[in-house]
Amino acid sequence: MHKIYNILLIAAALLLAASCQQGRNSYTIMGQMPENGFDGATVYMVEMDGQEPLDSAVISQGQFQLTGTVDTTRMVQLVTSLNPSSRFVSTIVLEPGQISINLVTDSLSGTPLNDLYFRTYTCDTAAQTLQRRMQATLERYYLAANATEQAAIVKIYTQTDSLLNAHNIAHNQKVFEANKDNIIGAYALSNLVEYEDMSFEKLDSIMSHSSSAIANYGPLLSAHKQLLHVANTSEGKPYVDIEGIDFATGNATTLSAMLDSTQVTLVDFWASWCGPCRQEISENLVRLYKKYGAKGLNIIGVDVWDKLPNHKKAVEDLGITYPQLIDTTRAATENYGVVGIPTILLLDKDGTILKRGLRGDDIEAAIKEALNVR
Repeated sequence: MHKIYNILLIAAALLLAASCQQGRNSYTIMGQMPENGFDGATVYMVEMDGQEPLDSAVISQGQFQLTGTVDTTRMVQLVTSLNPSSRFVSTIVLEPGQISINLVTDSLSGTPLNDLYFRTYTCDTAAQTLQRRMQATLERYYLAANATEQAAIVKIYTQTDSLLNAHNIAHNQKVFEANKDNIIGAYALSNLVEYEDMSFEKLDSIMSHSSSAIANYGPLLSAHKQLLHVANTSEGKPYVDIEGIDFATGNATTLSAMLDSTQVTLVDFWASWCGPCRQEISENLVRLYKKYGAKGLNIIGVDVWDKLPNHKKAVEDLGITYPQLIDTTRAATENYGVVGIPTILLLDKDGTILKRGLRGDDIEAAIKEALNVR
């Protein structure tokens, strides 16, 4: 009898401990949204560096609620759509406690790190002033009477953008220095990576001497990996091979098989849906292939993040006659650290990367230099 009683006591204690642990790790997010246009929509919680939803809730009468448990404090985003081009985004710290977010009054509170995030970022009035100035300048641009007036407005917009970027660098540096032991510091450092266009060497040095809160932050780990690939495929480095499908034959092939050791090669990462990609092709690449193809220029288009029927139509519409490599593994952009397209590289005859990030008139200038032609 005593044995049974003791077993029951132990079981009850374990259940109580588990319940207490769950209570300590539990969170509740109470959200307020504008009723107009959002009622019935779904709010998704996603990782900062991912799109897979962690949780979701339907907005009803301008309100939503998310509950759960969290083992590791992290930054997440609340979005009203999983489509990056149309979603409404808000960032919060996912930590135990009751978190209140009001997207009508633009407020966030309830837990220590969310209070800190709100004071540090949402209340950054200097950045907000510059952002409003840029928006007003953009509106003036669309109402401008002529090209001269537009050019003057573009100059003002560019100057304001530079001021905003300088402010963001200084602000995030200050936040990082004050929060090197928590996730707000990690978030600030990830912002600095973007605003500074930080090198791999600098980020690697900072992360290797940082706390676990910084070193294990998901977006920083992703940035570190991406910048490493950029460093490994920078100017002066050998090209990295790519596997895929030869569009002309439909057969498996590699970038190395499509290269010619007697030619310099322009490699263009692009996709059919990308407007700037199509512009570079129609205004420059098709013309340059015709102009320099017989003088030692090869061009290879690497189609990424695309669908084959769309690619085929784009090739026909744009009049592309140079070879195309279809990336079927989605490893091409990762191996080159490509986060935006078009990304255009020029390879020497031996496969050394001569130039990276070519656009516009710089493409022809680089080709002429490599081919030693006027």
